[in-house]
Amino acid sequence: MKLTAFALLTFSIFLTVKSQYVPKTCQCPKVLKRVQVPFSDFTVSPKGPNCFKDEIIVTLQKNKSLVCLSPDGKQGKRLMTCWQKNGKNSTRCLRRQKRRQNKRRQAKSKKGIS
Repeated sequence: MKLTAFALLTFSIFLTVKSQYVPKTCQCPKVLKRVQVPFSDFTVSPKGPNCFKDEIIVTLQKNKSLVCLSPDGKQGKRLMTCWQKNGKNSTRCLRRQKRRQNKRRQAKSKKGIS
């Protein structure tokens, strides 16, 4: 009788511990250094217990698909710095990105006219 009670107690503890296991996986198995197409939003997942590195997930404007951007690339570093400076607000960083794209387009169009 005591052995059965002990076995049940051990089994219930095993099930409790097993259900609380969280695998250490990142959301981004593959990352890009740069995103060429315009994007509408991005989220940053700081490193933590589930992943040991920062992750930037970008939502593309065309088809709303999600792409992972490397935080080590030039574009990723710029987004991370802006995100940290602006109180983790992605909309300000996106406005800044759009202004840069517009300036580049204007410069290209002026070169084409000359």
